[in-house]
Amino acid sequence: MTTKQKILNEALSLFSEKGYSAVYVGDIAEAVGIKTPSLYKHYKNKQDIFNSCVEVFSERMENIRNDLQLPGSKTASFSYETVTEEQLIEVANALFLFYLQDNVAAKFRKMMMIERYHNPELNNLFEDLFIVGAVAHEEKIFSDLMDAKVIKRDNPHIIALRFYTPIFYLLQKYDMRSGEVEEAKQELTLMVQEFCKTYKREGRRE
Repeated sequence: MTTKQKILNEALSLFSEKGYSAVYVGDIAEAVGIKTPSLYKHYKNKQDIFNSCVEVFSERMENIRNDLQLPGSKTASFSYETVTEEQLIEVANALFLFYLQDNVAAKFRKMMMIERYHNPELNNLFEDLFIVGAVAHEEKIFSDLMDAKVIKRDNPHIIALRFYTPIFYLLQKYDMRSGEVEEAKQELTLMVQEFCKTYKREGRRE
């Protein structure tokens, strides 16, 4: 691992524990084991480090989408119009574990949760990534599924809320329960099964 990568890793760890505003460049340099002037050889300032954190998070998001071969990704192998309940459970669990356990995604999410109360701009980013924007993304998916007659016709925004809210709740519930991952997956699986039972059109073959 290069010094630049170490700086980013230690910075993200500190940001996730204390929040972006409470961490100073000197704190990051100390965690890495270098002098503050040496850090500036790799990053212009703390904002530059944060911007890199956003870029790395975005890359990890794209990678997980490609790994899961989700629709819209470079490696898409199925469409939402043909997705089965088993596939939906698999995707939901994989994305849930990504946000819960991934070394970058989990820390980034925790940092944003802390910092949203101190920085209006970062609060907007948090809402776009994890609340309003996430629901809007789900709403588009469910609207397409309705058009494809995969799920029953209803208000796509409400359906998106009913699907995403339990996932967001489970992230909060199991954030501090690293030893209960299997329980989390079981809860999520039951949620997806109940969702499919409620909204999947009868007679659709999988």
